[in-house]
Amino acid sequence: MIQFNSKKILIPVDFSDTSLLAITHGAFTAQLTKGDVYLLHVINSYYVAQSLFLPTVDILNTSEVENKATEKLGKLAADIAKQYGVKVDCIVKTGSPSSEIVDVAEEIGASMVVMGTHGYSPIEELLIGSVAMKVLTKSSCPTIVMSKEANHKGYNKIVMPIDTSAHTRQKVNYTLQMAKKFSASVHAVALLGKDEESEKAAMELILHQIQKLAEETGTIFHSDLLSNVRNRAEATVDYANKLSADLIVIMTDQDAEVSGIFLGPYAQQVIHKSSMPVVAIKPVDFSAGSDGSILGGTSGL
Repeated sequence: MIQFNSKKILIPVDFSDTSLLAITHGAFTAQLTKGDVYLLHVINSYYVAQSLFLPTVDILNTSEVENKATEKLGKLAADIAKQYGVKVDCIVKTGSPSSEIVDVAEEIGASMVVMGTHGYSPIEELLIGSVAMKVLTKSSCPTIVMSKEANHKGYNKIVMPIDTSAHTRQKVNYTLQMAKKFSASVHAVALLGKDEESEKAAMELILHQIQKLAEETGTIFHSDLLSNVRNRAEATVDYANKLSADLIVIMTDQDAEVSGIFLGPYAQQVIHKSSMPVVAIKPVDFSAGSDGSILGGTSGL
């Protein structure tokens, strides 16, 4: 069972506008839930002489780069601690940003990672920045990613898509618990493709089960069922936009069995298309005996 936990929030910072926006989301969450913030700056081995350090530092003088990064991060941490009243620790590493982010998350026992979809490299991927993509794929803790359009803090309406994939329900408890912390409403949307009409009764049952859980936790809950969906990602984002939602919660492996990569195309598309933050959760492996199918017991509930 995946639980919402925000005791240790890791925020990678490259001082871009998007990473500073991630700080707003992460620090506000820490303030609300009494968590701690860890700011991490990774000195990219390939782009160590960045314009954010003025005058530009000699690429060979890494100690000076580290000193300047530590100083800059320290000032940012002091501002955050003062504004939000939270504990802030600073970490500076040198190496591959994605690898260092994942390693540090493991080292400190991070509860979640909060980061922008692009950063650290002047070259942006077509869908998701390469650093965010690798962190989403490798990180064992939930990751909140956002674009530069996510210019708000706090969450009032959380969208939780449900479909026929094996792990879709593992995010239910996490979402309900997170909504409770933020006094937010949860909007579950069941997504059925054009050849999945036979799954409608099962979906309605699952939505009913989730509603009962929401009632038990005192969480405001709404649900909808969409049939004949051609593109699940577009349907999810359109649904969220119509609701004026401010957060979407998904699993990282959506359609991964089709794509052959762990971060499935559904997850990639939702993150790319969404103007609101997206929580991506890595599923727990139930292959050792538990039934993780769409009708199997109460997996994830």
